[in-house]
Amino acid sequence: MDPTAAMPVFPVVETRFGRMFTLQGDAVISRSLRVYGEFAGDEVDSILSFVRPGDHVLDLGANIGFHTLALARTVGPSGQVTSVEPQRFCFQLLCANVTANQLTTVNCIRAAVGDAPGLCGVPRLDPTGRHNAGATRVSLDPATDPETDTVPLITVDSLAPERCDLIKVDTEGFEDRVVAGARHTLKTLRPVLYIEVHDREKLRRLHVLLKPLGYGLILHHTRFFRPANARGEPANIFAPDAGGSALIALPPGRSLPSSLPGELRPLA
Repeated sequence: MDPTAAMPVFPVVETRFGRMFTLQGDAVISRSLRVYGEFAGDEVDSILSFVRPGDHVLDLGANIGFHTLALARTVGPSGQVTSVEPQRFCFQLLCANVTANQLTTVNCIRAAVGDAPGLCGVPRLDPTGRHNAGATRVSLDPATDPETDTVPLITVDSLAPERCDLIKVDTEGFEDRVVAGARHTLKTLRPVLYIEVHDREKLRRLHVLLKPLGYGLILHHTRFFRPANARGEPANIFAPDAGGSALIALPPGRSLPSSLPGELRPLA
């Protein structure tokens, strides 16, 4: 049962991958962590199936860090996770959650990711007011509203990774920009990509960007709720079909794991 009475601003919960601070008002990710001890478990398991100990991973749009904790536990002490998040309170909790779990191989960066370096505007949400922190959209215009922060806009290529095995992209409409700003990394390091997609036009743009680089593309749909969640909670707090769609992009030589939860559709 979701605790709401006399709840602190940043409730602490035990999750599948470690203890985490959450946002009181976030009705999706943080609430799911409080109820189930996880969020989008099938999606997380799918991403982890592409990751090996020692891998170097980028978590772009890390929110408060549930995927980051999962990735860090999987790559282990010889691996590395770089987590990027632009929202003020999400970034602060991301850092707190990484520190609280003593994940010394995680580097947290406050920024948004796009196709060219610059500045952008990020809404500053009330952590206690009801909202969906995972659906906050970034503006390419620097902040003019006092409730909006000006945050650096970076590219994957500007990070200049020496190794990159997987990139998880959840950037609320900037997904094609992220890929456009990662061309050098994709050509030279050939990471697997797991990219959230919201609409057909964004999917088309990603197809145009990735196919010429030799990537194989598979559309993947999972649901937020699963009965076999970390706490065994049977009640579904989401709409019956609520979930996420993602584009799995595989470089030459990589294939899908033998079984992934959810629905898969290869794209020509």
